[in-house]
Amino acid sequence: MKISALSDIHYPMNRTRLDNAIPEMYDSDVIVVAGDITHNAEHYAHILRKFGQLPATKIAVLGNHDLYTVNGSSLSKIEFLAKICRENNFHLLDASPLVVDGVGFVGNIGWYDYEFAQTDIEGDVLVHNDHKVHRKRIDELGEEDFEAKRFTVNERTYEWNDRNYIKWEFSDKEFLHLQLERLAKDLETASKSADKIVYVSHHVPIWEFVQVKDDPQWCIFNAYQGSPRLGKIASSNPKTRVIICGHSHLSGYVEVDGVDCYDVSHEFGELETKEITI
Repeated sequence: MKISALSDIHYPMNRTRLDNAIPEMYDSDVIVVAGDITHNAEHYAHILRKFGQLPATKIAVLGNHDLYTVNGSSLSKIEFLAKICRENNFHLLDASPLVVDGVGFVGNIGWYDYEFAQTDIEGDVLVHNDHKVHRKRIDELGEEDFEAKRFTVNERTYEWNDRNYIKWEFSDKEFLHLQLERLAKDLETASKSADKIVYVSHHVPIWEFVQVKDDPQWCIFNAYQGSPRLGKIASSNPKTRVIICGHSHLSGYVEVDGVDCYDVSHEFGELETKEITI
């Protein structure tokens, strides 16, 4: 089975690159889009229709940018995008797993629990939390600080945009817990009829795809890359052969305990498609 996998289209940023990439996927058996198609709900259906010329089975998971909203509900947007996927012949793994020719595709958006943050570095930052600003050492940052998603580092203030545009009542860890529960259930379901499993997450599920840099801002914002708990659950299934993710904007490949792992994201302003054979 030939899989063409890509993520982080961020339309309309990569409009021309996407148009050029789609014909190259014509001979694929399965196409996987690992989230962050666009933050604009009006563009979502337009982008999915671009894949309509391809005969492959088309699969997607949601990304955090897909759920961005200014005045609405991100949970309502999940339902809306699921409907658009059904109408455009895309199977959304966030809704249910899918088995294609004996290969089970399982996955969802994933999320983060701050485990990937590198706090073992020197220095201090300003944390902006509930209209209060307080200074903390980086190695003392805790859950409340990461939940705030706004820091001043070296006199420059940075925000993780989920702070402003993800609208629901869950804490980050609560939402991740829901995704982990769904993942475990879907793995069990798919394993009943699949010989092999491909796990797809938008967020990063393994330590090997966390990029460490000598940069306090980068080390702190690694908190929002994903969670190793995602990969642990996926890899615990003996049928899992491939892991696909995006989100980091740093593509890569690594084999972990016999599982082929692909980060199919790319640097901003670029768009790459990874061909995977299983």
